[in-house]
Amino acid sequence: VTDFKSAYRQEMGDYLTVRKHAVSPGTYRCDCATLSSFDCYLVANGVDGKEIGSAAVHGWMQSLCPSYARSTFVGKVSGLRKFLEYLRYSGFPVYLPRCPKLADTYSPYIFSDAELEKIFRAADSIQPAASTRPYMHLEIPMLLRLLYCCGLRLGEALALQVKDIHFQDGTILIRNAKNKKQRIVPVDWALAGMLGKYCLAMDLSCGPENFLFPGRSPGKPLSKNTAWRRFRRILEETGIYTEPEAHTRAQCLHCFRHLFAIRSFAQAERNGCPVDDSVPYLSIYLGHGDMNGTEKYLKFSSDMF
Repeated sequence: VTDFKSAYRQEMGDYLTVRKHAVSPGTYRCDCATLSSFDCYLVANGVDGKEIGSAAVHGWMQSLCPSYARSTFVGKVSGLRKFLEYLRYSGFPVYLPRCPKLADTYSPYIFSDAELEKIFRAADSIQPAASTRPYMHLEIPMLLRLLYCCGLRLGEALALQVKDIHFQDGTILIRNAKNKKQRIVPVDWALAGMLGKYCLAMDLSCGPENFLFPGRSPGKPLSKNTAWRRFRRILEETGIYTEPEAHTRAQCLHCFRHLFAIRSFAQAERNGCPVDDSVPYLSIYLGHGDMNGTEKYLKFSSDMF
């Protein structure tokens, strides 16, 4: 637990102890960062009593505005509000701020067919590297195809182990997905066959606990940062990469998930299934908590339309 220094250090520690067993590791890390930031603000501004007023809360919120994107700002305020509610239930007089609204302004980058062809050609042209990365020329092409064909989150793909690939029935078991969920993802038989050949080439088949995309350290998967750096290098080599604006995600591996959703909707339409009817099925396939999370994937460019 973070070493807090404000008058609420004991309460912050107790709160995080409860949260650690109730939320995902990612949410817990966000809670720690939010409370650490608020704790530093209280100390720096001399708030040492057992009462948190509106001035302290709004002052902390204003200190965040220049540094964070709107979505991050809203997440931090929401995280602090949960802690303040905990304090209120514990009998402390605290001010509860309104949680600011978040307008969904994110628009994913949709790779064109020509760009996809360049990306996969460049991935397939990666040369075997030094002994520290001897299998990168195999891992990156397979990873990109898995993201593109199955719409997986990057973390879900990197966490896959050989035992999660069920070659006989053509499915992949996604364990420890977002919000601690699990799901089974059916894949095309051509992709299943490609995965089988990949495991043989990587000499992974004999160890069910082996990660599908092993990293440099034994027993660890390929890191997200390494995957992203390799993908960015491909985008730069093919002339596709564009520098992102401030607080935007721009081109990234998550764009393949959006592209998968868009093309799935389009394929359903061609097969006579309206988009509204296909949303519930795709929501389950993508592992969303509700259909609202899937509907935002309907955003696409006029060229795709």
